[in-house]
Amino acid sequence: MITKRCDEVQRLCKEIRTIGELKDGGGRSSGTKVVAVEFGKLFEHYVTISNKLVGTLLRARKQRLVEFDGEMLWQGKDDHVVIFLVE
Repeated sequence: MITKRCDEVQRLCKEIRTIGELKDGGGRSSGTKVVAVEFGKLFEHYVTISNKLVGTLLRARKQRLVEFDGEMLWQGKDDHVVIFLVE
């Protein structure tokens, strides 16, 4: 089961790299560029892969692979929240 979770998180990071854009890291990684994507765009893309996006994002954040503002993300309400890939 742990391997499947790791695979899901790695797949998520791969998809963020694929559809995300290089952005200024701001306070997160000042002076560097990081890959970022809005939650709404990621949700629309990822729905064809898995229905577990939010849970996978939370696991990736716990592993310090991604950063985003807020405790939880909701489709529609948080579509403009930017997710930063920090690995």
